[in-house]
Amino acid sequence: MPNHAYKRVMEVVAAADDGTTYRIDRYCRSQSEGDDSTNSYCCLPDGQRVLWRGDGHYQLPDGTIVATVASRLCQ
Repeated sequence: MPNHAYKRVMEVVAAADDGTTYRIDRYCRSQSEGDDSTNSYCCLPDGQRVLWRGDGHYQLPDGTIVATVASRLCQ
């Protein structure tokens, strides 16, 4: 479940090598001065955390690596 201090800023559709697609939500929050805590995270719609691996790639909770095929900014 998303933390209410964070705002969803992007929806990503990513695909695995087998063609399975996943929706990944990216959340972020404004970071106050002197705050060293994480200011963003990614998760599946059910709240499971997803790791961003850079260059449009994500790692799902089961270890599967997926690549971005589409994205849109949320308002």
